[in-house]
Amino acid sequence: MKYRFLGQILATALFLVTCLAKADPEITVEPTPAWVKTLTPVDSTQLPQGSVRYHLSNSQILHQGKDQQSYFQLKMEPLNQQGVGEISELTFGFYPAFQHLVVHDISIVRGGKRLNRLQKAAFKLFQTERELSSKLYSEQWSALYILEDIRPGDILTYAYTIQGSNPIFERSDFGRFYLSWPQSVDRRFVRIISDQKLNYRFNRRDHPVTVSRHQSNYVYELDLRDVPAVLAESEYPTWHDPLNYIQYSGYTNWEQVNTWARSLYAIDRTLPGSLRKQLDTWREESGLEEAVNRAIRYVQEDIRYFGIELGINSHQPRTPQETLEKRYGDCKDKALLLTSMLTHLGVHSSPALVSSSRGRDIGRDIPSPGSFDHVINLIQLNGREYWVDATAAGQGIQLRHKGFFNYEYALPVAPATRTLKRVEPSFAEKSLLSTEIEELFDIDPADNSAKLRVNTTFSHLKAEQVRRFFLASDSEQVKNSYTNFIATYYPGVDPAPLISYSDNPEENRLKVSEHYQIQSFAKLSSARKIFSLYGSGIVQYISKPQRPIRRSPLALVHPVDIRQRAVANIRGELLWQEALGSTEIDNPWFTFSRTAELHEDSLSVEFVFQSKSDHVNQGDMSEYMAQFDKLDKALHYQFWAKGKASDQRNNSKEMKNLIKSLINK
Repeated sequence: MKYRFLGQILATALFLVTCLAKADPEITVEPTPAWVKTLTPVDSTQLPQGSVRYHLSNSQILHQGKDQQSYFQLKMEPLNQQGVGEISELTFGFYPAFQHLVVHDISIVRGGKRLNRLQKAAFKLFQTERELSSKLYSEQWSALYILEDIRPGDILTYAYTIQGSNPIFERSDFGRFYLSWPQSVDRRFVRIISDQKLNYRFNRRDHPVTVSRHQSNYVYELDLRDVPAVLAESEYPTWHDPLNYIQYSGYTNWEQVNTWARSLYAIDRTLPGSLRKQLDTWREESGLEEAVNRAIRYVQEDIRYFGIELGINSHQPRTPQETLEKRYGDCKDKALLLTSMLTHLGVHSSPALVSSSRGRDIGRDIPSPGSFDHVINLIQLNGREYWVDATAAGQGIQLRHKGFFNYEYALPVAPATRTLKRVEPSFAEKSLLSTEIEELFDIDPADNSAKLRVNTTFSHLKAEQVRRFFLASDSEQVKNSYTNFIATYYPGVDPAPLISYSDNPEENRLKVSEHYQIQSFAKLSSARKIFSLYGSGIVQYISKPQRPIRRSPLALVHPVDIRQRAVANIRGELLWQEALGSTEIDNPWFTFSRTAELHEDSLSVEFVFQSKSDHVNQGDMSEYMAQFDKLDKALHYQFWAKGKASDQRNNSKEMKNLIKSLINK
C-alpha cells in the first residue's frame, strides 16, 4: 500500500528530507516551543467507526532561512482491542546529521484524568535504512516508544518537534502536508510560519487558508473539521495521488531552483589523464558517435550503482575523480561523471533532475527542490536530444537503440534552463514494451499431447527487462519461471523444458527459444477434445482491476506493442474451430485484432495488441470493463480435433456425440 498507519504517515510527511551525514542520535524531553500555537478541544459530528478514532492531527512548521523546526501532535482513541494494537507503538524517524528530536508529550486521558506516560529512558534507538534494498544508504534513525497499559476508550496524545533541516538546501521554506488519509480525522490543523512569502496549492481540493503577519513572519493556517476518510485504492497511476495535500514553496519559478542546483554541480569535473586518453582513442578509432556509445556504456556497466547519501551528498554529487576511484556512485554521481566525459568529447550534456515516481504530476508543482528524487542526463548529438539514465544497466550498446524511461518532466541543470522540459523519446519505438512471439504447436489428438516451440523477440525496453532477468537468474530459475508461466495455460507441461536465448546488444534485441512437451493438452467435454490457443503474451499487460468501482483512475501499462502468432499443426482431423477471419476491438485504451486462418493441416491464429493510454478515468470504468471482457474472450481461441488412430467404432461414436452436442449447444 502507498500509505501506512496514519501516525507514521503524518510523522514522515512533515517535511521533505532525503539524506544525512553521520552523527550520534540524540533525544531530549522539553516543553512545547513558544512559537507553537496551542489548540483547544472541539466537538466533532463524526460517528466513531473502525478501530481508531483520530481526534486531532496538528502540524506546525517554522522556517527561518535554512533553519527549520517541525512540530507534530496527534490525538487518537482506540475503539477496540485491535485499535489498541495499532497505536501502542510510536515511531519517530529523524536524521541525526542535521536533526534533533525533542519530545514534548506522551500521555493518555482515562476517565477524565490525564496520565503522563513520557519517560526518556523508555525510548529505543535503532538505525533504519529503508532504502538499502535500493542501493541507497542515508543513515536514518528511528526512536521507538512502546506504550504500556493502553485500553479501548483511552485518548492518547503525543507531540514532538524535529529541529534542523538538510544544510544542502539554500532555504528550507518548501514542503507539503497531507490533509486527508484513508482514516477520517475530527480536526486537521496546519500552520506554516516563514520569514519569506510563500506560494501554495492543493492537489485535489482547495481549502480556505488564513494568511497573516506576525512580526516579520508570514503565517499560513488551515483548520479543517470532520475530514472524511479517503477510500484506500490501489492500481492507480503514479502521477495520481488520491489523498489531498497542500504544497508550499518560497521559490517563485524553476529558474531559481535551477540556480540552486547549478551551485551544487559547480565542482571539480577534471577527469584523470588515463580516462581522457581513452576517450580520445575511442573517438579517433571509431568516430564521435561510437565514442559516446562507449562512454555511456562505461558509466552504466563499469561504475556500479550505490549511494552513500550522507550530509551534503544527499543532493551534491561527488567529483568524477572520487566516483572513478570508488568505482560506484548514485544517480547524481554517475550523471556528473557521464556529463564530464561527454564534455571532453565535445558533446553537449547536462544532468537533469526528475521524479522517479511522480511523472507528469511534477508539472503541476510549485517550483521547489522537493519535486525531484533522481538525476538523469540530457545529451545532444547529431541534431537529436537523448535522455539517458546512467544508472540503467543492461541497455545495450547503441545510444539510438537504448530503451526510453518516460519521466515526463525534467529540470536540466544548465545555464539556459528557465522552466521544466518535457522528456520525450528521440525515436518513438524506444519507449515501447515491444514483443513478437511465434508459437508452433505439433498436436497429436490421439494421445492428447503436443510439442510446443516458442520463439520470442524482445526489443528496446522489454529486451532490457528480459536481459536483466537472464543475467540475474541461473538455469533452474529460468526453467522454473518459464514452465510455471506455460503451466498457467497448459497444466500438463513437462517441468524440464529447453530454454535458451541469444542477445543482440547492438540493436538492443533479445531472442528467447523455448521447447516444451505437453501431456493432457486438450480438455475433454462430452467426448470432445477441446484444444485452446491463447494470446498469453498479451495477458501479462492487462488484468481485471481489483476494484472496478473506483474513485481514482485505473493505471494501464503503456506503451505496449505485442504481436503473437500461434500455429497448430494437427496430426489428425480438425472437426470444428471458432470463426475464421478477423475479430477487432478498438477503443480509447487499446486496439486489438485476432486473425484466424485454416490451411491444409494447420490452423494459425495471430493476436495483435497495442495500448493507447496509460489510464482509464474512473467515470469510464463501466465501458472499459465491457471492452476488457471482449478482449479477455477474444484471447482464447478453441477448436476440436480427433486423432488418425481412432478406429471406425470410436469414429462413429465420436461423431454421434459431436452431433448431439451441437444440437444441444
